[in-house]
Amino acid sequence: MITFACTEEQWNELSGALRAGVETAGVILAGRAETDLGLTLLARSIRWVPDQHYIRRDLEGLSISSSGYVPALKAAAHDESIPIFFHTHPRGFPQPSDSDDRVDEQLESLFPVRSRQKRYVSLIIAGTPEEPSFTGRVYVNSKAVPIDRLRVVGRRWRVLLGANADTPVENDFSTFDRQVRAFGVDGQRLLGRLRIGVVGAGGTGSAVCEQLIRLGVGSLTVIDDDVLTESNLTRVHESRMNDVGRPKVNVVSDEANRLPTRTSVTAITGNVARESVARELRDCDVLFGCTDDHAGRAVLSRLAYWYLSPLIDVGFVIQSTQGRVGGLFGRVTTVMPGEACLICRGRIDPSGVRNQLMNPEERQRLAAEGYAPELGAVDPSVITYTTMVATFGVNELLDRLFGYGGDDVLSELLIRVHDRRLNQNRVAGQPGHYCTDRLNWGRGDEAPLLSQMWP
Repeated sequence: MITFACTEEQWNELSGALRAGVETAGVILAGRAETDLGLTLLARSIRWVPDQHYIRRDLEGLSISSSGYVPALKAAAHDESIPIFFHTHPRGFPQPSDSDDRVDEQLESLFPVRSRQKRYVSLIIAGTPEEPSFTGRVYVNSKAVPIDRLRVVGRRWRVLLGANADTPVENDFSTFDRQVRAFGVDGQRLLGRLRIGVVGAGGTGSAVCEQLIRLGVGSLTVIDDDVLTESNLTRVHESRMNDVGRPKVNVVSDEANRLPTRTSVTAITGNVARESVARELRDCDVLFGCTDDHAGRAVLSRLAYWYLSPLIDVGFVIQSTQGRVGGLFGRVTTVMPGEACLICRGRIDPSGVRNQLMNPEERQRLAAEGYAPELGAVDPSVITYTTMVATFGVNELLDRLFGYGGDDVLSELLIRVHDRRLNQNRVAGQPGHYCTDRLNWGRGDEAPLLSQMWP
């Protein structure tokens, strides 16, 4: 499966060209994520063909001098990006014309040579800005493979299917009758296209997974390195006494197999702070952070920018002394290009990250000596609150997909249960930090995932 991903700002720029009464062309420089499931092309920048380099340009077609796109190929080689040749079909259909086929034949060998990449990629955007459609092709050794999906990340999140993509097997919509009455058939189809990663399968993560499975999302990748204990039974959804000692992720996959929603679950027992584990999330459309360790959340925060996969990070803290509750604090933070990362927000403690990345002996020594008390602490947790904050997190996903919360969606929700208050905020990323450096957006597999990770 091949996906093209871009920010909402980039998509508005691309689809906005459909307002012109003539075809428009350019080159997108894209990063990549290559996994066993396929290829994701990650838009990094757009290079439009300057007006003076069009030889012909009207509603029915165009031709361009080589000087209109060769500079973009040079930039792609320097940037180690894949150049994607794109053009528009205003008020038309995205199917390639005979002329488009000939252009692809001409550029198929030129683009890889000039950009030092092994692929040639073309994209057609058609229709109107209000109702855009697309087709795309990736050429390897003269064989063209269609681009199946297009993911847009921003104030609203979208997953569009290519006009020539194979129609996926859909769930029986009668199973989701009441849900379809809320979001419509197209909304249910959208949920069925989603590939979501959930890190943490404890009290919060199991509640997130339970709801995503019952919503009918297409696939889940669930990661946790722990096994179920007796003390987990009161918080982990769908867990039973005979699950004690089993990996928590297996409890989630068992639940998916019991339900008729066809959600595919990949269960991974591992720590997301390890690069081999984190790489399993590279083709996800959305990530949920349901882990309470700083190192894991720092990795997820970085993935949101490198792979254009927005992160919904959720957590709940109970302040309690000798059985008396002093405060109940929940948080849902949305991390993605254009929003501050968890470090800039102060939601991750860099010293906590460093401590958690130490080897077990060093961690145990520091905890015993009192230098890193958080390493040995067991925090209070109650299913009522972990489930509640999980529900707010899934609501954030649905709001971003369906837009019922209005246009001005802020990126963090703070829940003060003890005094029945909800607050929202938006925080700007720090200048010079990785989350504000647009060169990092869509970098993908260009560099080792966790190299030079910490600020």
